[in-house]
Amino acid sequence: MYMRPNLHQTLHVLNDLIRIQFDRTAGYEKASGEQLTPEPGIRNIFYRLSTESRSCINNLHAEVIRLGASPVSHKTITGKIYLYWLNGKHSFEGAETPDRIANCMSAETAAQKAYQQALEQPLPADIFRLVEYQLWGLERAHQSLSECQHLLIGQYDQHHGLAGS
Repeated sequence: MYMRPNLHQTLHVLNDLIRIQFDRTAGYEKASGEQLTPEPGIRNIFYRLSTESRSCINNLHAEVIRLGASPVSHKTITGKIYLYWLNGKHSFEGAETPDRIANCMSAETAAQKAYQQALEQPLPADIFRLVEYQLWGLERAHQSLSECQHLLIGQYDQHHGLAGS
């Protein structure tokens, strides 16, 4: 059954997604710091992901403004999609780089689920496409982190003589 999107619900979904992207941006900015992540290649991935999150925020803000409302400008604890994200969210931190990557992957999985939940809401077609496009970006981010994790595990195994075991 098709439900016609209503403006209030659409704005609520967009603002929830903005809050998630604020958290992603802050987490990846922190993880990309040299004191936390000494590996330049991994810092670059974290920095790229924070930049992509900022771009998502800008696009979501533009839609909220286009709809005649004011977008949220910081994270706050409201909205069922954002609360879902908070409940499943993990830290972007960890004692070692592999732990940080694993935590980031968990956070990306939670963000993907929140975006999937957003796509289950009645949204105008153009906003649905935007949310779907951003979900694809989250899936690519998870894949990048997974590849990074496999590379680190391989380096660890080689360094400790575990290759081929």
